Amino acid sequence: MPEPLRVRRLGEEDAGSIAEFFRAADWDPHATPEGTRDMFRSLAAENPFEPGNGPPTVGVFVGARLAGFVTSIPTRFWNGRQYAPAHWLKGYWVLEEYRNGPIAFLLLKEMLKQVGLAASMPAALGARQLSTALGMKDLGAVGDYIAPLRPARILRRLDIGRFEHLNRLPSPVSFAIKAARIAPFAYVAGAPVMLGLAVLRLPGAFAARRLTTQLAERLPESAALDSLWSRAQRHLSSSATRSGAYLSWRYERGTSGQYRFASVWRRDDLVGLAVLAHPLRPDDSRIAGIGIGSVVDLVLDPDCVGALPSVLAVARHWARSANYDAVILTTSRRALRGPLLRAGYLPMPGNIHLLVRDPGGKHGLSTDLDAWMVTRGDAWGDHL
Repeated sequence: MPEPLRVRRLGEEDAGSIAEFFRAADWDPHATPEGTRDMFRSLAAENPFEPGNGPPTVGVFVGARLAGFVTSIPTRFWNGRQYAPAHWLKGYWVLEEYRNGPIAFLLLKEMLKQVGLAASMPAALGARQLSTALGMKDLGAVGDYIAPLRPARILRRLDIGRFEHLNRLPSPVSFAIKAARIAPFAYVAGAPVMLGLAVLRLPGAFAARRLTTQLAERLPESAALDSLWSRAQRHLSSSATRSGAYLSWRYERGTSGQYRFASVWRRDDLVGLAVLAHPLRPDDSRIAGIGIGSVVDLVLDPDCVGALPSVLAVARHWARSANYDAVILTTSRRALRGPLLRAGYLPMPGNIHLLVRDPGGKHGLSTDLDAWMVTRGDAWGDHL
């Protein structure tokens, strides 16, 4: 490095350097010191777990310039008996001209000094390797499930080379997909797919016949959310909270209508909730022009078998009305694999991993990914 390195926790006094970093990283071309100071103040004031305390943010300076940045998101993890304060690690970035040096290592090492119980959900191999080298445990790839809505259009647009999910498919399957992309074959192949998925969904539709559903721009009342979460958490041994206060802070604060909320009710009781999101980057080359809506969060009453098919039916109608080709859902809960398949969601290899650092194992969180309940909404990772 041409100049001395300094690594430390960042605050309002670093607003100018952070704004410059956001512009250089192309995160916010219009970032200003005033906006950055407001960001720090609002993060502290709106913290639902420790009001008034801002989550740790760490930077590495090369001389006077901020060259690396990582922040954190407050949360609470449930271990089946009690909650423990924790942080998601997020926004881990080094400016391009300063890569291939020690900055990434210094960033994460300092951040892990600032937080205790911590987790992250990275996709990049380098970030995962560095995190495990510094003591985080990689629990594995979180599963993706995709519900095709327009199979013929998907087949015609699909480019396997762009889909990192599909690069690991067996050669015969890849060849069959390529052949099916030819227009006549695409339409012929699409019809039985849709018929098969409709047949799969029939039992779920029968189980949901006495439930009512809603699609709204606002979450249900906090009391209904808290009641649903209290029932859901009894069957979970490792999960971030889904309380009403958390869900409101996560999905309604400053989101400018990005999310829609599908809810399922059994008379006056909320028994299912799905948070739906439009793609953040519709021009993402990995999805090759295919329109994909996301189920980014999911909370279910475990005693209501019709809750999952009902809430996913709402998601399907929402995605169709938005002219999407498919809906994607990411969850680590292996117990949902069968119900998701019966709801028309096909399993695919995941591209994000869950990493956890529980010092000394004192919080009793599982190291088995199947025991966790995480979704794309966790760690604020809505991107595909």
